[in-house]
Amino acid sequence: MHEYIYIRPLHQLPVSVEAVTVMDSDGNYNVYVNTKLTADKQQQAYSHEIRHIRLQHFYNFDPIVVNEIEAG
Repeated sequence: MHEYIYIRPLHQLPVSVEAVTVMDSDGNYNVYVNTKLTADKQQQAYSHEIRHIRLQHFYNFDPIVVNEIEAG
């Protein structure tokens, strides 16, 4: 099984949510980026989500605050 990362622009996110990543049943990562943000903020949010993926935060049981600090 291969894991892929899909970037999905989404306008329905609240402004307070810059991006969120959801793993689907095939093991792919779907990174939803808030299109209400500036292009620069969208890139920062995407990069932040990629750090979560690279740090394998989807496979640990650490508190969210710890993972957020680690992902910077």
